[in-house]
Amino acid sequence: MLNAANEIAVEAFLARRIAFQDIPALVADALAAAPVQDAPDLATILDTDRAVRRRVSALLPQNAS
Repeated sequence: MLNAANEIAVEAFLARRIAFQDIPALVADALAAAPVQDAPDLATILDTDRAVRRRVSALLPQNAS
């Protein structure tokens, strides 16, 4: 979950969509919203990864085009 959120946030920073200091807040929000399970199976891990990536992407400012 941490890595998925961080990858999306850093990608947005590198694309100049967010400031560097916005990364921790996006990651923290994603971690707070993700469910915690004791022993998830691979399918659950992959589903959670996709959900975290979608959540962080949804929190990013939209590009003006």
